[in-house]
Amino acid sequence: MSTAWWLAAFATALGAVLAVSFLRTRVLVGRLEARVVGLEGRLEHEISGPVSEALVEARSAGATARRAATAAGVDEPPRRLPFEPVTGPVVRAVAFGAGARRAIVRMAGPRWAQGRARKVA
Repeated sequence: MSTAWWLAAFATALGAVLAVSFLRTRVLVGRLEARVVGLEGRLEHEISGPVSEALVEARSAGATARRAATAAGVDEPPRRLPFEPVTGPVVRAVAFGAGARRAIVRMAGPRWAQGRARKVA
């Protein structure tokens, strides 16, 4: 029995093990895909109706609350900016007269560099 024979036997056994593992995994993935498709169909059938009803109800409640606030004499608050927690400080800094580049550099830079930048500038 030569080394080549042992390598061929090992490669054949390894190939057989890998083939069986691949087929088993393929069967399991097929079952999982079928189960996911079934769950998606079930969720779409059972959940989409109540979710759309809740959305309509929420919009109606919002409109009713705005009408009630207007009737009570409360002004509607101004629209908020998208990502306001992020954009708010930058917008405020620009509004107070600092250039946008300077404001962003100040807010994005590390704390130790801020003090140093003030001394240099």
